[in-house]
Amino acid sequence: MSEHEKQSEVRIHINREAYRSPNPTTGDALYDLGEIGKHEKLYRETEGNAEDHLIHRNDHSVHLVQDDHFYSQKATIIFVNGDEHETEKEQITYLQVVELFLGSGGQPSNEYLVKYSHGPSENPRGTLAPGQKVKVKDDMRFRVAGTGES
Repeated sequence: MSEHEKQSEVRIHINREAYRSPNPTTGDALYDLGEIGKHEKLYRETEGNAEDHLIHRNDHSVHLVQDDHFYSQKATIIFVNGDEHETEKEQITYLQVVELFLGSGGQPSNEYLVKYSHGPSENPRGTLAPGQKVKVKDDMRFRVAGTGES
């Protein structure tokens, strides 16, 4: 390692373990360095009440600060009309399910019937109404259909 590379290295912490990383680095490199699993997300801790910053698993540049702290969190895999989606949340709302169903097209509304199955013991199956939320677990299934009402 050259002297320049040593000078551009910083100490960071991933899941409370200390690592040395080149600065800048990439999201891919941070996931590899911390051995973050396929169904996990990596977050950079932020000061105060700000929401922690998601580090994407890609080749975009990530600028580090000495003693930055990162942590991983398991992503839950759910299915909406057969399409796989990841969520880091313990619960999901009616609106979030409808938005996953619509993708980038369409406007979310209360005109959809949302049914779910394969849920946790607290809510193994049922219907999710506008304004409601349910606890999620891996491989939970959601079915979204138009009600035909407007």
